[in-house]
Amino acid sequence: MGTAVIAVMAFAIVLAASFTALGDVVGITVTSASSLRSSWREAERVVDSNVVPISASNSGTDVDIVIANRGRLKYAEPDLENWEVVIRYDDTVGTSHVEYLSYAAVLTAGSWTVQQIYLEQSTSTVEIYELDILNQEEEMVIRARLANTPGTPTLNQVTVSPPEGGAGTVHFHG
Repeated sequence: MGTAVIAVMAFAIVLAASFTALGDVVGITVTSASSLRSSWREAERVVDSNVVPISASNSGTDVDIVIANRGRLKYAEPDLENWEVVIRYDDTVGTSHVEYLSYAAVLTAGSWTVQQIYLEQSTSTVEIYELDILNQEEEMVIRARLANTPGTPTLNQVTVSPPEGGAGTVHFHG
């Protein structure tokens, strides 16, 4: 009888340990699935982001950049604050500059702002759906103000990148 009690207790201990281990495995699986789901969402945002700089031109220290949204994401003002705009240029005395510009509602030196959003910038057809939001297939003109005037003739570069990635680069002549 004593052996049977010990056997039942041993079986109960093994069974409890098995359920504990099974619970841990299920917990790890749920955590892993949640983490994987989060990673997939982030990867989808990167794939859905496709911002393409089309052209850039300058007038003095101001640089106008035309950007097309060829992705599936929409961008509104709070999103734009996280965009990176970097301009590499040579000034009038030949000094090279790299400026990391920040978004500003009011344009100042070292910043950029949205001038206009268009259905198609080349025909000056302004947006009519969801005003002030850069939707899929719309184009946006941003104006950047540099600290110095780009020299002439120089070849300069603008790189624009939303926070999801997918930076695009376009060149302009000073």
